[in-house]
Amino acid sequence: MPTTTPTVARTLYKTLAVLGLTALFMLSLRLSTTVAGLVDRLAGTDLWLSVYRLAGATDETEQERLIVMAVALVCCMLAIGVVEIAERLLMRRRAARKR
Repeated sequence: MPTTTPTVARTLYKTLAVLGLTALFMLSLRLSTTVAGLVDRLAGTDLWLSVYRLAGATDETEQERLIVMAVALVCCMLAIGVVEIAERLLMRRRAARKR
């Protein structure tokens, strides 16, 4: 399958989609008790306690900042994955339609 050079518009659309999905995923943390409970349980594990020590997060405020940064990173990575999968599915659909 030949690759095409991405246009500026396509890159802009993908960037906006990633930002929008990241915001939606982070909003789901705020609105969903299930997701919030999962993050809360993860933040109390031994792994996170060692991450706190490694990052030098000594008080609750610094620990909260670390959690928020981790949540933002995970939400962004999920959004990138969703956008990439969606783009590949759309490319396949367009290729099938051209045949």
